[in-house]
Amino acid sequence: MAVRDEMTAVVAEQGGRMQATHEERRRQVLDAARACFARSGFRGASMQEICAEARMSPGALYRYFPSKEAIIEAIAEDERCDAAAIVETMRGTAPLIDRLCGCAMGYFAFMRDAGASSLMAEIGAESLRNSTIGQRFARIDDHVRETIREIFEEAIARGEIPPIEDMNATIGITMAAVDGIALRQISDPELTPDRIEPVMRRLIAGVLQIRT
Repeated sequence: MAVRDEMTAVVAEQGGRMQATHEERRRQVLDAARACFARSGFRGASMQEICAEARMSPGALYRYFPSKEAIIEAIAEDERCDAAAIVETMRGTAPLIDRLCGCAMGYFAFMRDAGASSLMAEIGAESLRNSTIGQRFARIDDHVRETIREIFEEAIARGEIPPIEDMNATIGITMAAVDGIALRQISDPELTPDRIEPVMRRLIAGVLQIRT
């Protein structure tokens, strides 16, 4: 029995190492693809270019992803998880304006990472061309909208903000403002975080009629 237990432990350990290596190599491919897509676009980047960026042979790469579309779908899933994690920072017990502003500033910091804004632009363009990719990214947008709706409705129920007459428009305009600032900060070096934050707070307070 002891020998069997020891063998089971060894097999489990080896399996864990293999899984970790697999995930590491998979992440290597996705990071390379992100760089290529940001540089050449979804359509312009080839699998050969991704292989070169990942320093991996085509045969090795195809073990992880059978096509460029599969890579794009994996990136879409990563984006969904990242968006969900950022949006979840809006929850909590701190004042609503602090939570919303903190979430927005976290998103702006995320978008300042190299290639993030270019990739976002590519995602938007590809979503219009490719219905499958468009549907996948639309689900990300829907999740963000529903989370914001929940948070606004909870704040209304607590009396933290007054009732919102047009919830859909308010959410859409708020998201558009945040997305616009995220992209604008890339091309405007004067839009530094310390200058964005106070204006962002005033914008949120104005839209939601929060007394500060």
